[in-house]
Amino acid sequence: RCSVDNKVSRVAWLNRTTILFTGNEKWSLDPRVVLLNTAVTEYSIKIQNVNLYDEGPYVCSILTNKKPESTKVHLIVQGKS
Repeated sequence: RCSVDNKVSRVAWLNRTTILFTGNEKWSLDPRVVLLNTAVTEYSIKIQNVNLYDEGPYVCSILTNKKPESTKVHLIVQGKS
């Protein structure tokens, strides 16, 4: 989840070196990755049917009038053995 406000001019979700979303535009070809519009102040993604290959770093990048900011998340996938 990424918090945004009216000062944000650009926002994007990335994983490793792949852009998943820029604004509301989907760049990922993976149909399991969707953008959630749960609130005006929130910019979140959801990965359906998550698997081990989804594990790793995800970054929400925000550009404001003042400076770029980012929120980093590391997804850990666990399963039954």
